[in-house]
Amino acid sequence: MGASETLKKAWAAVKDADLPESIHEVAFREAVRLLAPPPAATTPGPIAPGGAKLSGRVGTGNGAPTGDGAEGGGGIAVSEATIYDRVVAQTGVDREKLEQLVHLDGDVLKVSIPGLRLGKTNAERARSVAQILTITRGFGLEESETSLELIRAECDRLRVYDQNNFSGHVKALAGFVVTGTGANRRVRAKGPGIAAFPGIVDKLLGLE
Repeated sequence: MGASETLKKAWAAVKDADLPESIHEVAFREAVRLLAPPPAATTPGPIAPGGAKLSGRVGTGNGAPTGDGAEGGGGIAVSEATIYDRVVAQTGVDREKLEQLVHLDGDVLKVSIPGLRLGKTNAERARSVAQILTITRGFGLEESETSLELIRAECDRLRVYDQNNFSGHVKALAGFVVTGTGANRRVRAKGPGIAAFPGIVDKLLGLE
């Protein structure tokens, strides 16, 4: 079963179970685990709260990743190819399409397409950046959550940053949740946001 099909079946199982919304995220992770247990050869760790699969080095006890992509860990210590491999394996997105969408520039994961192609308004563009970085950093760098400040910086670089409304734009993003306050706000993907990622990539690349 492909990764994309697994995610869709897992989310459908959660909805069909008619569970309280408060446990949807936990149920989704468990459904993914049951439908597609990770291969023994890769020795992956558990799936983090945002849906990101943590590496075997994770062991802080508080859910914070300590793997290659952990923020504040001295930069990104994994290759661009590894990032692509991880995201493809967990979301089912086409690798060639993903390579057109993001790239690793030194120690920074960046969106490759121009800001004007990310949506019709700055609100849509900011949400696109949030979706791209939260998914690719979450899985590719094994982050449980992505700093809103990193998303803000990328929006600024792409010239799609609306200072007065940026936070509200991201908070309104379906399938994602913003936690924390001030400079400590972070974004994580929920089941629907992860399952929708391949379609989002197609849309942004003009393939749908």
